[in-house]
Amino acid sequence: MCPLSIYVLVDALGWEIVRTRPFLDDVLVDRRRLVTVLGYSSGAIPTLLSGRYPSQHGHWNLFYLSPQRSPFRWTRGLGRLPRRLVENRVARRAIKHVSRRLSGYTGYFSIYDYPVATLPRFDLTEKRDIYQPGGLDCPSLFDRLQAAGIAWEAYTYHGHTDAEILALAPRRAAESEARVLFLYLSGLDHYLHYHVHDAAGVTERLAWYEAGLRRVWEAARAARGDVRMFVFSDHGMTPVRWTYDLGRDVGALGLRVPADYLPAYDSTMARFWIFTDRARAALTDLLADHPCGALLDQAELSRLGVWFDDDRYYHALFLVKPGVLLCPSHMGSVRFAGMHGYHPSEPTADAVLLASTAVDRSVDHITHVLDVLLDDQGLGRAEPLAGAPTAGADGRAPAGVPALEPAARGRGGEDGGREHAGAGRPAPGRAA
Repeated sequence: MCPLSIYVLVDALGWEIVRTRPFLDDVLVDRRRLVTVLGYSSGAIPTLLSGRYPSQHGHWNLFYLSPQRSPFRWTRGLGRLPRRLVENRVARRAIKHVSRRLSGYTGYFSIYDYPVATLPRFDLTEKRDIYQPGGLDCPSLFDRLQAAGIAWEAYTYHGHTDAEILALAPRRAAESEARVLFLYLSGLDHYLHYHVHDAAGVTERLAWYEAGLRRVWEAARAARGDVRMFVFSDHGMTPVRWTYDLGRDVGALGLRVPADYLPAYDSTMARFWIFTDRARAALTDLLADHPCGALLDQAELSRLGVWFDDDRYYHALFLVKPGVLLCPSHMGSVRFAGMHGYHPSEPTADAVLLASTAVDRSVDHITHVLDVLLDDQGLGRAEPLAGAPTAGADGRAPAGVPALEPAARGRGGEDGGREHAGAGRPAPGRAA
């Protein structure tokens, strides 16, 4: 049978999770810690698949400002109704369902806890299935495989749970004529959000994934002579130590939404579009010396690869310190045990690349994973990267750029925000 490369994306499989625990150590002999990008899976996974930073491939946070193209334009009249009629589970589920059908979007689609009144001002980043050719606005791994005529199969949350993927993958690894088997396992991220503090539980859950992937490896090895496996991740998971209600602080400024500003409260950052000088002065005064985080300037955002000239993702960005959870936020009101989306210099944010064969090139950032996979298939990068951000030799902040330090305990709610990292029902894609 033909050679088989098994590419496994395990959401939130951080270096700090695997470095002290067994995880296919006898199979995955080359083990690298990788610096991630600022943000969440909605930006990090496209970076893995394209080898580009968010500022280059265009995908970053799930929501961005685009009232002209918003899939929620039809809800504009709902904002005038009493809140109790629209801000409830049934109404929000209906809004999500109708908006998805009207938009035709096939990627990850959720409205989380974004206020219905402001939804018509936002569009969603992931309009297409990013695990298929054409899923990004630049060439991805799947575009490259298709262009080279390399047969592949992909199984993701769009149709299968992790358990279903790990149950079907051994048979596909043994029988498929494809040269690439791509598996996206999203459930570890969900588990760590709730249980990252439970060391024994994390070890047990990791062992479950190890056993499942070992079955895939052994089935492939029994059926064919040439098998390689690459396991990689988008980010790690940082234990949450404090929660803080930043929206309460901002609300006390007396500014008007949306006349003065428009906020987007994510789990670890607050993004603002600012429309008046009064709002800019008030927000800057509040956030420039806030104990829970810092406003990031253009130089730092550019260095991190998340500066966008069209301002669609923010006018101003406030990032909390590692271990702080914005709660409540527009992502929800659950106080999670773990979160990601902190500054990439935070060690618990580090991702991994684990390979069954030696990786020839120096790899220390998630932007490098695509090169490794293309090398595995004997393919070169289609085009050089232009305008790539600069970083220190280890992929972290250059000298003079301070990393954010942990915050003092803040006031705040008892619950935390929720961020997508593959939550949902996983599904297979195929191309030949």
